[in-house]
Amino acid sequence: MKKFYLLLLFGLISTFSIAQSTKSLKDYKQDKTTIVKDSTGKVLPAEEWFFKVQSNEFTLEQITADEVDPREFKLRVSTPEEKRMAMQRSDRKGPITLAGFTTGKPIIDYSVTDINGKTYTKEALLGKVVVINFWFKDATPCKAEIPELNKLVKKFKGKDVVFLAPTYDPLEDVTEFLKKLPFNFIICTDVDEMIINMNISKYPTHVVVDKQGVVQFVTIGQTDRIFDQLNFEITNAL
Repeated sequence: MKKFYLLLLFGLISTFSIAQSTKSLKDYKQDKTTIVKDSTGKVLPAEEWFFKVQSNEFTLEQITADEVDPREFKLRVSTPEEKRMAMQRSDRKGPITLAGFTTGKPIIDYSVTDINGKTYTKEALLGKVVVINFWFKDATPCKAEIPELNKLVKKFKGKDVVFLAPTYDPLEDVTEFLKKLPFNFIICTDVDEMIINMNISKYPTHVVVDKQGVVQFVTIGQTDRIFDQLNFEITNAL
């Protein structure tokens, strides 16, 4: 039995890019102390729940608070969207490079100041999942996404997630814009240096950075699934 759990632990680590769920398997206690229950409350053995989750047909949903040890999870059937996103993630071949970002590589150093005068840097945000949306006020695709992006801020309120929205627009113009269309990200104006350093040329550009400062996701251009995409990536990075 001990040999099985050692093999299971190795499998969990080596197959992380394949096995996806509401939370990344790498964040679970990867041994026999992990508590996973079915819909009736029955505790499932590791050899049963692990391979179901690995298939992407099932998802582990956390049912205890993060500070509870060991954490408990419920095994449930994955939704079509969860399966689609999991397959999309597992189909990625190696690192992806878009603009000045490469998945699996640390984001470059940055320092930006929000409209209230608070400064944010890469170093200061280590330990947080950072979601960055490069935008500008006159871009129709950027404006169209704002309601969906605001939903993300509401969903992850109180979690270790920081939402930054850098723009080259000046403070005065953005202040007037926000009176008409509230945007609940942390708005950072006049960020020409950051935009140049990160090679941003198309808008919107979205980036998700994990707690270690490593880029996990980047996408360019408008999509009607931006909420689902970012929700999936943020959840896996937490």
